[in-house]
Amino acid sequence: MNRLISKINDLSQDYDVYAVGGFVRDMFLKRKHKDIDLAVNKNAVKYSKRLATAFKSKFITLDKINETYRIILKDNVVANIDISLFNGKTIEEDLQNRDFTVNAIAFNLKYFENFKKHIILPNNNALKDLKSKTINAISDKSFKADPLRMLRAFRFAAELCFKLSRKTLQQIKQNAKLINTIAPERIKNEFFKVLSIKKSVILIDKMDKSGLLAELFHEIKKMKKASKKYYYHPGGLFQHSFETMESAENILNNLKKYFPTSYIDMQNHFEESSFFSENVTRVGLLKFTALFHDNAKPETATFKNGKMHFFGHEEHGAKKMEDIMLSAKFGKKDIEYVMSLIKYHMRLPALTRNNIVTKKATLKFFRDIGDKIPDLVVLSMSDWYSYKTLKVFSSKELKLQEKSVRELLKYYYELKNAKPLPKIIDGNIIMQKFNLQPGPWIGDFLKIAVEAYRDGEVSNTDEMLKLVLLELPQIKKKYKI
Repeated sequence: MNRLISKINDLSQDYDVYAVGGFVRDMFLKRKHKDIDLAVNKNAVKYSKRLATAFKSKFITLDKINETYRIILKDNVVANIDISLFNGKTIEEDLQNRDFTVNAIAFNLKYFENFKKHIILPNNNALKDLKSKTINAISDKSFKADPLRMLRAFRFAAELCFKLSRKTLQQIKQNAKLINTIAPERIKNEFFKVLSIKKSVILIDKMDKSGLLAELFHEIKKMKKASKKYYYHPGGLFQHSFETMESAENILNNLKKYFPTSYIDMQNHFEESSFFSENVTRVGLLKFTALFHDNAKPETATFKNGKMHFFGHEEHGAKKMEDIMLSAKFGKKDIEYVMSLIKYHMRLPALTRNNIVTKKATLKFFRDIGDKIPDLVVLSMSDWYSYKTLKVFSSKELKLQEKSVRELLKYYYELKNAKPLPKIIDGNIIMQKFNLQPGPWIGDFLKIAVEAYRDGEVSNTDEMLKLVLLELPQIKKKYKI
């Protein structure tokens, strides 16, 4: 880090360059640096390009209007150098215009090695709030100047393990509606930074109590208005949904406890998030799904034979989430994931209800759900656990369900981790035998054949083809071929 800062200083002779914001905050907290945040007194774009050229690094514009730029470093102690023009005539004015007191700290970069002796603190509460681990808005105008700061307050609290001050929460409550002026993709990015933290639910609860959550997702308002007399929970549908999310987080944070024989595979599964959109993790998206898994219950509620039913709420809820997530600028993979889990979230309890799960039914379940089996397992268990304190299920019923689910998951990973089988059938053989064109249906046939081979039902190519022939009408109907 010293060598990097020294090189930056050598390139800054004709500029006033200050370390600011999160970089300085993390130096006080002795946290590992991800980025270096700098503020300069003039021509930020020219200065940024100078550094990018010297470091042979990529230069991008973050905000042309406010002159904010990023240099993406390669193989260095930090990933990026973020550079902005003073927001004001001096560094003191710049700091007064920032978001929170813990970020309103700076020092001239040339004093890096003795920064504490040269610290600039226009707000006297900055160090006090750092020591007490408190997020405080720098002024009552902070959220009006940039409403996204309301979400950033929760994000900083999540990442730093800080608390939000009562005053700041009250300011968020007063300004919550202003979040609707912010671009959806910016909201999504900040919200999922919160959701991806291990203990995010306590902050989502505060977000809800401040009124911000319902402004982020207007569907929350409908869930809260849903008639409470039709739901087991005293707080109605929203309480059930929130407790499902809470249970999901608890399970995800304690995989070894809930899945003692499969937890390593589960951990690896939930750490893989590379195919989702920016800032969206599998863990965060599963919690998000848990919060909205029953979103269509109000529209599908029917009273019959003295009991409330919600027929079709899974399919209807999946479609609603597609519309909600499209408008919020989620990625295609994000949307497909959430829709699939909501659509099938009643399948697992239906499969394990009698605690007698046949191999045939299990394999069909695996084929239908695919690689989202662990996600659906956690979602379904979370759904059940939200009723735990209400005693809707007896403790005996829950234990039997848990046992069935653990056995199912163990079998899933046995199949998934098994050595490749001898190649006695492939897609070309199937297409030639039954005069089929290439398409996703070939994969379905292969899965059926491979699973039958593993279970000892077939042992050669001819037996596999006979099995495929039996499944041919059903798969042709499924794909309309």
